Amino acid sequence: MGDPLFYPFELEKYLEDLLPDRDELLLEMEKAALEETIPVVTPSVGNFLQLLIEICGSRSVLEIGTAIGYSTMYLAQGVRKTGGKVVTVDMNRGRMERAVKYLQRAGLDGQVEFSIENALHCLPKISGPFDFIFMDAAKGEYDQYLDLLIPLVNDGGILVIDNVLFRGWVVPGSAYDAKYNTMVSVMRNFLDRLVHLPGFKVSILPFGDGLAIARKER
Repeated sequence: MGDPLFYPFELEKYLEDLLPDRDELLLEMEKAALEETIPVVTPSVGNFLQLLIEICGSRSVLEIGTAIGYSTMYLAQGVRKTGGKVVTVDMNRGRMERAVKYLQRAGLDGQVEFSIENALHCLPKISGPFDFIFMDAAKGEYDQYLDLLIPLVNDGGILVIDNVLFRGWVVPGSAYDAKYNTMVSVMRNFLDRLVHLPGFKVSILPFGDGLAIARKER
């Protein structure tokens, strides 16, 4: 699913096997994402996002990067427990329409507000704050997203960012094709900025393709 992982596939498979059984709809979405090379989070990451929302009691949730709604499904399941709502943004109309249908089939569309728009254009117009924000969009624009998202994080709220380890290539000494030099440099600089972000406590988790968890101090 999505990009290759930077740790053994066997470990990811083992972690996946430890998760609760996923329903047929999630499995169908995973199959579609794999066959069509649509980047979605791993089941372990999806499960973690839902767990975080439930632990924190997050009610207002914003997602940047819907794709076909796989991560949205986990976010929506989380807010169904907390009595909240998810606002999800993606500019790809075809994928967003598929996401809407999947969420409808799951009976979760009532928990989600779908916005088909370029996130860089719509974020300045979105009124927050949000208890929980999940960012999984164009990696080259992460710095721009961060500038727009920081004011939208509620005090005590959480910002989760996917793909921050970029297949592990951000690690100094990693071997990768030279065509990725610019993107690796961009991600390294982004991580350096993120971990020094004033007013936030940050932790980087090395699973999936790397998750950054940033909590805004009260």
